[in-house]
Amino acid sequence: MDLLISLSHVLAYLCLAFAIAIPQFRRPAVAIMAAVAVLTGITAMTGDSPRTLETVHTYAGFEGSAMEVSMVSFPTGSFTADGWQWAMPFIGFVGLWIIVLLMLKERTVKSPWILPMLFAWTGLATWLGEQVYAAPSMLVQPIGIDRYLWPAGLALCLVASKSAKSLIAVLVMIAAGITLGRLPAAFFSEFASHHALGTCLDISTIRDIVNPMTQMQFEPRLEAGSDQQEYWLIWLEHVIFYPAVYLMSLFGIGFGTYMFHKHGHKPA
Repeated sequence: MDLLISLSHVLAYLCLAFAIAIPQFRRPAVAIMAAVAVLTGITAMTGDSPRTLETVHTYAGFEGSAMEVSMVSFPTGSFTADGWQWAMPFIGFVGLWIIVLLMLKERTVKSPWILPMLFAWTGLATWLGEQVYAAPSMLVQPIGIDRYLWPAGLALCLVASKSAKSLIAVLVMIAAGITLGRLPAAFFSEFASHHALGTCLDISTIRDIVNPMTQMQFEPRLEAGSDQQEYWLIWLEHVIFYPAVYLMSLFGIGFGTYMFHKHGHKPA
């Protein structure tokens, strides 16, 4: 059941991305998102109570005595809550966006900086709320942050490709938007680490990561709370690495969308 809920949430996020950019998709998206919210609520109310979630942060390192680099899941915190509570952040997220989509009606979204960014930031709040209320592990880790950030980037990409005047402008908008969408996650990761709040963004106790340049652990080991630790585990990840990865996939979509809107309706 956890897998079904996880996949249904991904579907809801993707529907919202297309609904923001494509007015004709808004009614079906509202129906799908509402159905997923109802399914989530029923699952939460009929599940185990209380629930406990052990959060982890995933990073590149050596698992145990392994000789090869792999993705290591390091425990960062533990949260316990009543079984029904974990559904509330997602239901609140869906309720907010259903209201926004109904208010938009058939109007075209022209700015890539408002609704796509709101999507990314409310998605972050939902994801963190799910952790605090001990949602099923499959909903929040190990790649939970990307299940809403990539769709938010997709919405930005589709909107920017329709409104931009040049292909260079599309590239700049997508790159800037992806980075801006992740900045709150980076700031919260630093805050959570300084105050040992737990969640998947708390990196305060992680020291044995791999240097991407040498593929070996840092020697001497990273010091907890140091600028170097925060750079490698927070800022490099959220401001440089993942925005670059997202850009490679989203710019291809943006290029195709831009060419379609500029040349697709012209007679041969």
